[in-house]
Amino acid sequence: MEEVPKKRFEMAIEDAFILLSVFALWPGILGWEGLIWQLLMYAAVVGLVWILVRRVNRYKRRSEGDES
Repeated sequence: MEEVPKKRFEMAIEDAFILLSVFALWPGILGWEGLIWQLLMYAAVVGLVWILVRRVNRYKRRSEGDES
C-alpha cells in the first residue's frame, strides 16, 4: 500500500525536474555565456534522458501486465 504514495512522489519529482529543465535551457536560448549555465544545461539534458528511460520502462511494464 505504501508503494502508491512513493510512486506518486517520484513522479512529482520527475515532473518538477522537467519544469526546472525547461527553465535551465533558456540561458542557452538567450545566449548567456558561462560555465555554470553550460553545466546546468548538460545536467538538464542528462536528467531528462534518465526520466525518459524510466517512463518508457514504466509504460512497458504496465502494458506487459495488461497482456497477461
